[in-house]
Parts: sequence; structure tokens; C-alpha cells
Amino acid sequence: MATKKVSEKTITKNLDENTLVEIELFRDNKDYKDNVFVAVNGESCVIARGKKVKVKKKFADVIYQSMRQDIKTARLMDNKSDEFYAEAAQRNM
Repeated sequence: MATKKVSEKTITKNLDENTLVEIELFRDNKDYKDNVFVAVNGESCVIARGKKVKVKKKFADVIYQSMRQDIKTARLMDNKSDEFYAEAAQRNM
């Protein structure tokens, strides 16, 4: 298996799904301290937080897709919250 150091943008290119890529997951001492379990088509791995590790591209893809979806969800929640407060203010609530 080949090992390549790549960025998130490179991960989306046409590398073989079993190519090893280097990633580093955010770690703190509160909500983001546990390792991350990832499964793809019956194959799984556990990714350590807070240090650079090499994982198969297919696992990195899942992590990056999840991170992007979390960002989109947070933005949507903020927008809906702002809309609610604006409407409540219009109704003097």
C-alpha cells in the first residue's frame, strides 16, 4: 500500500480508496477527546484524535464528509434561530 500526504482537497481526487493518507483530527479535553470509530462497507478502523495518523482514503473521505455536514448543520441552525428571534421580535414576544 502506498502512502501519500494529502490535504482535504486532494482527498476528493481519484486516489485509490485503499491508499493511505495522513489526517489529524481535532482534540480537546472535553467534547472531542475520544477516538473516532469509522466503518465503510463492513471494514472499520479507530482513528486517534490529536495526532497525525495514516488511514485509508475511504475512511478519511467519511470523516471529511461528516465534518462538512456538521458545518452545514450548524449554519442552518444559526439561520433558523436568527429567523425565529426576528419573527418573535416582530410579534413583540
